[in-house]
Amino acid sequence: MALLYFSVKEMQAQTNALPNDCVNAITVCGSGMINSNADGSGVQEISNNACNSMEHNSLWLKINIVRAGTLGFTLQPTNTDIKVDYDFFVFGPNANCTNIGQSIRCSTTNPNAAGLTNNLTGMNGTATETSEGPGEEGDGFVKWLDVSVGDTYFIVIDRPVGSGGFNLEWTGSATTGGSPFPGMPIANAITGQEICNSTGMHTFDLSVMTNSINPDPNNNVSFYGTEGDAYDQVNQLSHSLTLDNSSQKIYARVTNANGCFDITDFELSSYKTPVLNNMDFVQCDLDITNSTDGKTVFNLSQLKEQITNNSNTQILYYESVADRTNNNPVANPENYIGQDQQVLYAKAIAPSGCESTSEGKITLSVKSTTASLPKAASYFTCDLNAEDTVLEGAFDLAFIKKNAYPNLDVFLYKSRDDAALEVNEITLDEIISESTTLFARLEKNNECQGVEEIDLTVNPTPQIKLPDVFPLLCLNIGSLPITAPSGFDLYKWYKIDENNQEKLIETQQTIKITEPGNYRLEVSYVYNNYGDTKECNNSKTFNIEASNIASILKVDVEDISENNKITILVEGEGNYEYALDTPYGIYQNNNMFENVPNGFIEVYVRDKNGCGMVSQKISVIGYDKFFTPNGDGYNDYWRIHGTNGTFQANSLIFIYDRYGKLIKQIRPLSKGWDGNYNGIPLPSSDYWFSATLEDGREFKGHFTLKR
Repeated sequence: MALLYFSVKEMQAQTNALPNDCVNAITVCGSGMINSNADGSGVQEISNNACNSMEHNSLWLKINIVRAGTLGFTLQPTNTDIKVDYDFFVFGPNANCTNIGQSIRCSTTNPNAAGLTNNLTGMNGTATETSEGPGEEGDGFVKWLDVSVGDTYFIVIDRPVGSGGFNLEWTGSATTGGSPFPGMPIANAITGQEICNSTGMHTFDLSVMTNSINPDPNNNVSFYGTEGDAYDQVNQLSHSLTLDNSSQKIYARVTNANGCFDITDFELSSYKTPVLNNMDFVQCDLDITNSTDGKTVFNLSQLKEQITNNSNTQILYYESVADRTNNNPVANPENYIGQDQQVLYAKAIAPSGCESTSEGKITLSVKSTTASLPKAASYFTCDLNAEDTVLEGAFDLAFIKKNAYPNLDVFLYKSRDDAALEVNEITLDEIISESTTLFARLEKNNECQGVEEIDLTVNPTPQIKLPDVFPLLCLNIGSLPITAPSGFDLYKWYKIDENNQEKLIETQQTIKITEPGNYRLEVSYVYNNYGDTKECNNSKTFNIEASNIASILKVDVEDISENNKITILVEGEGNYEYALDTPYGIYQNNNMFENVPNGFIEVYVRDKNGCGMVSQKISVIGYDKFFTPNGDGYNDYWRIHGTNGTFQANSLIFIYDRYGKLIKQIRPLSKGWDGNYNGIPLPSSDYWFSATLEDGREFKGHFTLKR
C-alpha cells in the first residue's frame, strides 16, 4: 500500500482569500507537500453535520479521485500534547460550495476528554461508525470512504484546541500502485538574476520567465513573495518587480486545469556597483637597514576607508591592470613591499557580489627617513605602587598627542615595525606601563609626515614607613617631637580637623606636635626631566593621642583600725598606676591600698605613658598595743602614730591607769610617754588612753606596759 503525505504548517493570518472557506479549498494533487497561510474560521459553512460542531480554525481541501478503492487517512498534529484537539468533516461525493450538503464523515472527539493515549484522528478500515463526538465520545477514527473515479470530496480540517501544522497519511486500496489524486504539473527550476549597476535599482519583467518555468500554454504561471502565498494563491505579484539595492526570493506557481500545482523558487537581486577612488598613498621609509632607498613596507588594507565608502566591501589589490583582469591579487596586502611612484590597482567586491569595473588607481609614495628616529620630549610619571617590586605608572596618551603634536594626526605604536605597517595601534587614552619607548606616527591627510620616538619614564615613588604606635603627647610637657625617615626631598605635615579638612603645619623633617588628633605626613622625591619638574609623593596618616601627669585631688584614709585603708583620688588625661613609700616601689592599677601601717606615708601616682609622677605625704593614725620602756632604744615610748607638727599638731592625748587616774597628757610634738608617773616608773600593766585629734575625731583604747 502506497502512503501519501500531506503537511500543513502554522501560518500568519492574512487579509486575502484563504483556504478556510470552500471556494478557496486547496486541491490535493499527487503526493506533494502543501503549505498554507490558513488561519481562522472564514464563513461558517458546515453547520449541517452529524457531529454538531462548527468551524473554529479551519482548512478546506478538495480531492478529485482518479483511482477507485477505499480511501482513508491518519491526521497527526505536529504538537502531540493530548490537549491539542483536531476535528475533521467530509462532504460529497460531488458536492459543491453552493450546496455542500450533509457531512458523510466527521469526528469531533476530544482526545483528552475521551481518555485517549494520543491525539490522532482520521478514517481507517477498522472503524464502523461514520461520525463520532463531540467531546468524550469516540476514539478519534471513523470508517473510511469507498471512492470511484471522477468523485470529488471536500475535507475540512478544524483545530478547535491548539494550533500549528499537521501531517496527513493517506491509506486505503485507492493508494495502491499510485496516487488517487490527479498529477501535478512541473515547475522547472530556473537560475536567478543578479543585476549590478551604478544606481542599484532595476525593474525585472517576470513574464519573460514563464516559458522557462513551464512552457505548456494550458498551465497558468503566477508569482508570489512567499511560499505560503503561492500555495494559497494570495498576494500575487505583478509581472513588473522593482528592486533597489536588495534581493528577493520569488515563488512561481504552475497550476493546471485540474487545480493541481507545483511551486519553484528563484532569487532576484539588484545592487549598486561599488565605486573606487584614485588616490596617493604616502608612507615613511622606516627600514632599519636602509631608510633612504625609496622602498618600504606598505599596509594596503589601511586604504579601505579612503578608497571606498562602504566598510563591508572587500578590496583586492593588483600590481597591474592585467593582474586585475586575471584576478591575480597581491598575496599579502598587509605587508606589501612597494617603491616610490609605483602604481597599484584595486578592485572592490560588495557583499552582494557586485564588483567595481574601473578606477582604483593607487600611486605609492615613499618618504625617506633618517636611520635614527628623532626623539620627542620625554614624558615621565610616578610609580603607582611604591610597595610592590614593579616600577609601573599611568601615562595620559591623549595629553601627549595634543601637547606634542597639536596640528597632526598622531598614532602611537609599541614598535617601529608596527608604526611602519600601522598595525597594533595603541588606541587607549591612558595606559599603565613600565618605562618604555613608543613610536609616534605623524600624518596629515593620511600622508605620513614622519615617525618619532617618545620615551615614557616611570620614576620611583617614595616608600614611607612610620611606627605602628606613636608615643603619646604629654600635655604637661607641651609638645611631642616626631622625626620622619630621611632621604626624601620634601616633607609636608598636615593637621586633619574633625571635618576632615587638612592644614599644612610643617615642611621640615621634624615636627613638634602640640595637640592630639589626626595627622598626615607627605614625603616626595623631586625629579627634573628635560626641564620639567615633577614630584612623586606618598603619604601616611597617623593619630596622636594625649596623656598627662596626674593631679591628686585627695587621699581618703580609713585609719585607727585593724585594717587601715587609703584611697587615692586623682584627675587627668593619662592612664595611672599607684605605689606607697617609694617612687620605685611596686605599682598597682588599683587606687586603693589595705593593711596600711600607722604613721606617715608617701603615696605616688605615675602616668603609664611616661608623662611623669606626683606624690603626696599622708598621715595614718594608729597606736602601739604595747611598749617596753627599758632604755634599750626599742619601744621605749608609747605614742599616737601619724601626728607631728604637720599632721594633727594640736591633738590631745590623755593616759589613765586601770582605775581611771590621769597619769600623763602628751602632745604630738613630744616623744611620747616613757612609763613614769612623776619620775617614778609605773609597773607593768594595762593602761587606757583617750585622744582628741585636731580634725575633731575622738577615740579611746588601751595598751600594755611591759618591763
